[in-house]
Amino acid sequence: MSHQLTDSSAPIRVTSAPASPETRRAWLRAALVLGLFAVTGAGLGVVWEHVWQPSQGLVVRREWFVVDSEFRYDPAGLRNQFSGTGLFVVIGGAAGLVLGGLTALLARRDELLVLGTVAVGSVVAAVLMWQVGTRLGPADPQVLALTAERGTVLPDHLALGSPGALLVWPLASLVALCAVFLLIPGRHRE
Repeated sequence: MSHQLTDSSAPIRVTSAPASPETRRAWLRAALVLGLFAVTGAGLGVVWEHVWQPSQGLVVRREWFVVDSEFRYDPAGLRNQFSGTGLFVVIGGAAGLVLGGLTALLARRDELLVLGTVAVGSVVAAVLMWQVGTRLGPADPQVLALTAERGTVLPDHLALGSPGALLVWPLASLVALCAVFLLIPGRHRE
């Protein structure tokens, strides 16, 4: 074994090559794509909450139920409870397709960096859309019903019925990105 590995008096020099202007531009583009996905996700959270129509229900024995004024179950209101998740899937899927395809069209190089950026950005967008939309929506009626009087009308809260709906953004974005990369020739480095 070399004495330089065990000798503590030998200086250790770490050298790194400065990043090239092209590398810096690639990372700047990646940061811009992440920002675009984040802003779009937050904005679509506002749209999601605005488009969604909550079911109305009544408080009975300190619990909230989707019932009409005569305390009968409201089938239309019960069906509407799943509309929040459906709207999230439709809005997020469409936005993911558009942003994934647009990013692929604008990215001329660094396909792996773009792929990673779109994957991370679409997850960030999905989480932001979910959090912004649910925080802007009405409060959980089950919690409000604990202190409300019998017969109080409360709107339902905006929520995702399944955490799997968060996967729509990344799947749609990556499908559009890969489709553009594979279908449009001349996209690779020389």
